[in-house]
Amino acid sequence: MGIIYFDENGLITHCNKSFSDIVGAPVKKIVGFSVLSSLNDEKLRNAVDVVFLGNPGYYEGEYISSISGKRMIIKANFTPVMDDDGSLLGGIGIMEDIAKNKKDEELINLNEMRLEALLKLYHMQDSPIREISEYAIKKAVELTNSKTGYLEILNEKENVLETYQWPNNLREYLPDNEKTFLHPVRSTGFWGEAIRERKPVIVNTHYDSEHLDDVYPGKKEKMLRHITIPVLCNDQVVAVAGVANKRLDYDESDVRQLRLLLEGMWKLVQYKHTNEVLYEALRMRRVLESIMSSSPAIVFLWKPEHDWPVEFVSDNIEQFGYIVNDFLSGKIIYGDIIHPSDLQRVREGVERASKEGFSDFSQEYRILTKSGEVRWVDERTMLHYDEDGIVDYLQGIIVDITERKQANNFMRIECDLDNVLGETAGLEQTFEKLLNFTLEAKSIDSGIIYLIDPISGDFDAVAYRGLSESFVTSLFHFGSNSLMSRLFTTGYPVYKYFHEINVMMRNENLDYEGLQAMAFIPVKFNDSLVAAIILGSHTELEIPANSRNLIETIANQVGIIISRMKKDSGNQKNKNNLNSLLDALDELVFIMDIEGRILHINEALIRSLNYSEKDLEMKDFLMLYPEDWENDVLSTLDEIMAGKSSTSEIPLVSREGILVPVKSKFTVGDWGGQDVLIAISSVIKEPGA
Repeated sequence: MGIIYFDENGLITHCNKSFSDIVGAPVKKIVGFSVLSSLNDEKLRNAVDVVFLGNPGYYEGEYISSISGKRMIIKANFTPVMDDDGSLLGGIGIMEDIAKNKKDEELINLNEMRLEALLKLYHMQDSPIREISEYAIKKAVELTNSKTGYLEILNEKENVLETYQWPNNLREYLPDNEKTFLHPVRSTGFWGEAIRERKPVIVNTHYDSEHLDDVYPGKKEKMLRHITIPVLCNDQVVAVAGVANKRLDYDESDVRQLRLLLEGMWKLVQYKHTNEVLYEALRMRRVLESIMSSSPAIVFLWKPEHDWPVEFVSDNIEQFGYIVNDFLSGKIIYGDIIHPSDLQRVREGVERASKEGFSDFSQEYRILTKSGEVRWVDERTMLHYDEDGIVDYLQGIIVDITERKQANNFMRIECDLDNVLGETAGLEQTFEKLLNFTLEAKSIDSGIIYLIDPISGDFDAVAYRGLSESFVTSLFHFGSNSLMSRLFTTGYPVYKYFHEINVMMRNENLDYEGLQAMAFIPVKFNDSLVAAIILGSHTELEIPANSRNLIETIANQVGIIISRMKKDSGNQKNKNNLNSLLDALDELVFIMDIEGRILHINEALIRSLNYSEKDLEMKDFLMLYPEDWENDVLSTLDEIMAGKSSTSEIPLVSREGILVPVKSKFTVGDWGGQDVLIAISSVIKEPGA
């Protein structure tokens, strides 16, 4: 932190070396500078001015130093210094160059990108060299913010270089029988400078396309700047790689990123077809450990013994509360932290993979943190076999996926809840399903759903699960003024130990039920209490946080569903009343949607035309008219929809094909919230009939 002191006149009397470094000016030039009259940035000057009013000031943003002209991004705090009598003695300023923090964040992101690339390369150990090389140079381009790149691997036997490029512009110029572009080492031109110098070469100058090597076929790209590095193995150049056309100049940080990435790639290529994968993994250990400490992925090396003793684990195992030595000392083996309910399944998975000769496999299971919290992990495991085909070690990466599992669970449950009303089940079955969804939460094994009487405010059970009849009878009903109801009317979920609830039940002792923990969840819709849920656990002393999140998410959905059920019940009642009214009419009535599909017919139409509801439901309304009258029907409807007419005397036709003369009136209406066209037809009786 840079620190300055200034007096009551605004003159700087002292600054530390850090402040001098930040603003880019010597101390002697800073001392005596006036923060009142000489600051050229209005916002910064305002932050200083308030100090002379006895208040602290703050500034954050880009600033160009009035002393040195240096451009920087800073965060500064200014504080007044007061005498005992309240008079101002001056002020203190503390300044931080936050541009460095941003660069540090960028470096961390680059390190994580490189780690992901290295891990992907390890998973590509069975891939062709071409795929490994093209992936490596693609990542090299991304890590350095370049536009293009290439990788050339030395073939010592033929003294040629195999060239891989990204984006791959070479492949279209190769003959069909060739997959890789080859050229002699001697023709590498300025690209080969890194080979001759045996060190990285950074060139931040412009090259015209006509000055590029003629080695490469196809269109040449102008080179604004580029960087080339040799890849060394046992002090020998084995490959050369380069990237080009970064927007800014290349520097040593680009060299570091390329070197670490390409050294990792070369080690994979070098040991691709050998049995020295373990040796290579251990050689990469220091590189991986430095990066893995800030990564969510934890690397393990296990012995193929019972419950997998650990030979190596990365430092970031600390995210689960353990330290590396817990495992390396043998105090804990990996099987000790796998959830007991999942341990046998994990054992069987590893055994099956080993017997069937898998090179890698993955599985999801739960582990226990040192504090006892349950976390879900995704394990990706590689098995290494000795010459006799026996597994001699396992290499694995585990990633915490608890949040993803919970998010997927939330989405699945919300989708399932949304489909509850789409089924034809009665109210009782609907509440049974709602309770089943609520019991999706881990550690919850029992519950009761209550509906609230909107008039009296009493609570009545409508569904229960996992509880004895006598226990449910004791809690089946309670009034609006009871102690139990007050647990819900707070408006917030309440989580209790069961013995606390048992004490509240003064008239009964419910210990026989064997519950350990309970939850009282109000179910609201539009801030009104519409239902309530009591949940219990016979095994857990308290309901864990992740289960609480799931319970409360489901409760929100239950409130919406109950309100929809009440609304749909009212709509259905209104619809039934309307059906009864239509059936009482002597006129023939049919209702169709805007696309002409029949939604409803009344009893008079069924009697007169001998159709059943099943015959006409969702059928084209033109079925009710003679075939040779269809054009007239459609023309008449066009006039009706345009408002030119509302009646028609086109006859209807019965199921047997008999014409029935009618006079029809059409009107637009609403049917269960849907725009429809309603036709009411009066039969025209012949004279004397």
